[in-house]
Amino acid sequence: MRSTIFYIVFLVLLIFSNCSYELEFVEEPDDLIPKDTFELVLEDMMLLEAYVKTQKSNVHEYYKSMPKSAELIFEEYSIDSSRYINSMDYYSQKQEILLEMYSNIQDRVVIDAVEVEEQE
Repeated sequence: MRSTIFYIVFLVLLIFSNCSYELEFVEEPDDLIPKDTFELVLEDMMLLEAYVKTQKSNVHEYYKSMPKSAELIFEEYSIDSSRYINSMDYYSQKQEILLEMYSNIQDRVVIDAVEVEEQE
């Protein structure tokens, strides 16, 4: 009985000792997409994702078509998926920068929506 309790306590301590609430530090990648360009890529990816979600009601179809569609954005900006992922990992740990990018994207989308509405 004592050995069972010992193993349970040991296992719980082992599990909690490996948990961390902090983000892992990601060094700036050599191929980091510059902030202004990454913001544009991110905006296009968000608009693409919103469009694909409205067109694909089946989650399986969505996950099949999203990577293929993203390749067109990557080609437009002359990047590849690994460069995008590395940059996203880096900017994700820089919450202030990422929040600023999302805010800028939101502002542009709202302005574009108002302009489209005014044209109708």
